[in-house]
Amino acid sequence: MRVFRSLFGFVALILSGLFAASHADIYMYTDKNGNKYFSERKENENYTLLLRSDTNKKPHSFRNWKAKSYTNISIPRDKTLQRKYHPIILKAAEKNQLDPAFLHAVITAESAYQRYAVSSAGAQGLMQLMPETAKRFSVTDSFDPIQNIYAGALYLKILLKEFKTRELAAAAYNAGEGAVRRYKRQIPPYPETQKYVSKVLTFYQYYQHNL
Repeated sequence: MRVFRSLFGFVALILSGLFAASHADIYMYTDKNGNKYFSERKENENYTLLLRSDTNKKPHSFRNWKAKSYTNISIPRDKTLQRKYHPIILKAAEKNQLDPAFLHAVITAESAYQRYAVSSAGAQGLMQLMPETAKRFSVTDSFDPIQNIYAGALYLKILLKEFKTRELAAAAYNAGEGAVRRYKRQIPPYPETQKYVSKVLTFYQYYQHNL
């Protein structure tokens, strides 16, 4: 499991991913520090069942599901990187009819403005684009802030158009569009997705008054 640490010294953010087979159950273990570990089988008594395979019958259903610990994600105290990327965020938001505060909120939750953030699932850059997502939006370099932010903004625009609310758009950005559809356009009952949505909305409210 790769751990991504911010440059601001706040608690480490666990970035992990699952490439499970279509018929695998998913188990989770949380250690005393709040770090989360995932497995296709019950490794020991500390692992609890998170998802059964019958909740998602599409082959490779967990391929794009990024399991993260969002509990300790914070808005960086040092605003240097936020200010650095703010002009790009403003332009991307304007182009895609997004509230810049929402785009800032997603970037904070995904990478805390770390351009070279990489999850063990392969998500990259400021908005943690999966390779499939990067390809979908013609991104040639996910570490290029302009390409990354514009692609992430376009994706959020598409999600907002389909799901109508920021809550569901954030849930789909985290857990995948298919997951939100399967759960009848409600936030999927994945603990990490629920934490993620809560964080994004909290950040959004903050950035509405602090940009």
